Amino acid sequence: MHWLSLGAVGLSVASSAVAQGGFPPPLARDIKTVPVAGSDASISYRETSICEEHAKAWAGYVRMTSTYIQDVQGDDPYNASYFFWYFEARVNPREAPTAIYLAGGPGQSSIWGAVSDGGPCYVNPDSNSTTSNEWSMKTHVNMLYVDQPNSVGFSYDVVLNSTFDTLFLVPEALNDTGIVSFDEYPEGVPEANSTLWYGSFPSQNILHTANTTAIAARTLWHFAQGFFGSFPEYKTCNKDISLWGNSYGGYTVPVTAAYFVSQNEKIQNGKLNGSAAVELPVDTIGFTNGCTDLLYQLEYYPQMAYNNTYGLQVINETVYEMAMAAVPACLQLVRDCRSLSEEYDADQFAFNETVNAVCTNATATCAAIGAAYDLVSNRSDFDMAHMKPDPFPPYYLAGFLNQEWVQKELGVPVNYTEDSSLVANIFLALTGDPSVVRGLEKLEYLLSSGVKVALVYGDRDYRCPWLGGEALSLQANWTGAEDFRAAGYEYIHTNRSYSGGVVRQHGNLSFSRVFESGHDVAAYPKKQPETNFQIFNRALFNKDIASGRLPTSGRFNNYSTTGPSSSFSIKDVLPRVPDPICYVYTVGSACTVDQYVALEKGNATVVDFVMTDPNGGGGPILGSAV
Repeated sequence: MHWLSLGAVGLSVASSAVAQGGFPPPLARDIKTVPVAGSDASISYRETSICEEHAKAWAGYVRMTSTYIQDVQGDDPYNASYFFWYFEARVNPREAPTAIYLAGGPGQSSIWGAVSDGGPCYVNPDSNSTTSNEWSMKTHVNMLYVDQPNSVGFSYDVVLNSTFDTLFLVPEALNDTGIVSFDEYPEGVPEANSTLWYGSFPSQNILHTANTTAIAARTLWHFAQGFFGSFPEYKTCNKDISLWGNSYGGYTVPVTAAYFVSQNEKIQNGKLNGSAAVELPVDTIGFTNGCTDLLYQLEYYPQMAYNNTYGLQVINETVYEMAMAAVPACLQLVRDCRSLSEEYDADQFAFNETVNAVCTNATATCAAIGAAYDLVSNRSDFDMAHMKPDPFPPYYLAGFLNQEWVQKELGVPVNYTEDSSLVANIFLALTGDPSVVRGLEKLEYLLSSGVKVALVYGDRDYRCPWLGGEALSLQANWTGAEDFRAAGYEYIHTNRSYSGGVVRQHGNLSFSRVFESGHDVAAYPKKQPETNFQIFNRALFNKDIASGRLPTSGRFNNYSTTGPSSSFSIKDVLPRVPDPICYVYTVGSACTVDQYVALEKGNATVVDFVMTDPNGGGGPILGSAV
């Protein structure tokens, strides 16, 4: 979910999660392996029932050799084993479409979505059990969660026994992640203790993962070719594929979907000569609180901090005006980055050091504009109603996915890394990926290709504010653009008694503002999991987002909402600030300074990975305004 830290102009803050005090168990003997047709790649998998007891599910790997993905390789070829978790729909799975879920980051595990953000289950506070989610996105849709790019979640290149320093905070180099291979200790591996844990991990080689969204998308296409072409348990007769995501998924989802569509066109036109590639028909894309294009979303950070629908003025008028005055220069840097990238790095391999330097500078400069919020406030970037350290959504999934019995059930040889600092460092501090991605152009291409686009934004999020998402939707040029801009806002009727937000929609494009929710809409209590569920299903099954009763496909594709042109007049008040929860898998973002010191000194009390004593004090560790 995390996108780039607007308060950090440089390397990403580590927030990896590993197994406390041990390595994954031996792999189960019932793992099946099948070849990927026409290649040297393979799929290994096993059936699993954890997290979902109402339908079948399988977890496994598409094992892509360096030759299978040679078109995305650099000077140091590597194999990539991409972890997936595939859940059949609870209702009529053999006729249900399939959606691929891609999380944020860059470098966040998509398995987050399976056990938190609208997935089949939620992890309980004991980090050792789950509760079924009645509003799971997989109720009527087969869901495919993929840990990507390499080194994220359970995905890996090679398996190395390593140490992980849970107190590691700020990297000094691109491959400085707090994870150190045993081989890198010339004088012997230090003893494990309460903060230095042993585990099995991918290499932290910066050349062994994608370095841009474009390369990640191409690699994911190869994964999809293997999965949809050769996975024996993919049995639905409905071959429509949708892509859904969150946060940095606002970059990843449109870029990946656009690449799928362009590859389909090549297959149809016979331009993939000698290839056994299969078409991947893209039906719908959507994302919650996506950061998609800096050119069109950047200026709304100062506005969100200064004037929002919750009456919260985080920055004063002077700071607001200074931030807005800096926007034009930043946007010019982004344009310069894109011009150089198009001329000298058209395929976005990021091998040109000059292009990388310009784009990284643009990304850092633009991040500084949004950082005004963090410089004057300890409010959470992910929910303006919360304070740092922000306990929501809870991190219980990190402990759960590193339980030995869970790892055995999933058939994984590595410990779980919730957020890959390696990937984040590369995308943000090496290649400047957020400045490179022409996200709006990808949305326009998809709309022009007949793909449905659903933009969904919680209205308390600062990391990717809804005001910027709204502006993005209005800037899109496609055949229905004028009618979309003329459409008004209607309430989203989540059910007969509750309206969860408002929506503007025309034809294949919708923009939804979801009330009383932050960065992860589907994780919020009360009615928003149901609101997310309804928006998702209405988009995929060609119903109007507002009511779910009116058809929007075929001869009804000219459907438009009616109402006011702006929803800004709909105001609300902030709820009570939730109490912090210091979760020891994510010390940097979840704990206070005093709690960090207690861990360092070895006198903290921890129960089920939650620190119970001390229970706070000293302010947030990272991103503090004081």
